[in-house]
Amino acid sequence: MSRVEEVSKHNEVSQALKKITYGFYIVTSRKNSDEMSTREKDYIAAATVSWVSQGSFDPPLVTLAVKKQSDLHETIEKSRVFAVNIIGKDHKDMLSSFAKDSSVEGNKINGFSFSSGKTGAPILDEVPAYFECELREDVTIGDHSIFVGEVVAGDTRDAESVPLVEWDTNMHYGG
Repeated sequence: MSRVEEVSKHNEVSQALKKITYGFYIVTSRKNSDEMSTREKDYIAAATVSWVSQGSFDPPLVTLAVKKQSDLHETIEKSRVFAVNIIGKDHKDMLSSFAKDSSVEGNKINGFSFSSGKTGAPILDEVPAYFECELREDVTIGDHSIFVGEVVAGDTRDAESVPLVEWDTNMHYGG
């Protein structure tokens, strides 16, 4: 296969991968500073994530992919807990705020209020639903790790809210 054919084939595969449907979530985690290698104080990490999927009914498991070179990755690895905050269509403005480094001031992450969940992971006050997980397994192959979490708590605050999906935005993460 020539280099031109390889590039063309890669582009075709990339375009096919971009057809996978994704929602938008803000994944959060918290860890005490004494257990972090890069932090001097307790650390809260939060990031926009789209690669999330349910993996089992019994026990209830979810999988998520997190970029290895991120604060969120290190925090989940060390804390062994995370929360998946589900973004509704009416909360699209939250995406860009969490597509950058986490900034915590008082009880706000990147300007949005939060409270601590059962696992200690931050739960964003404005999201229509969330669930918390304890990390059961992680697989690191490639540039992301796949975290498998067992759902241990959660709530639906607005059952009528429609989740935000990638196709409702101009943001695409894949391919």
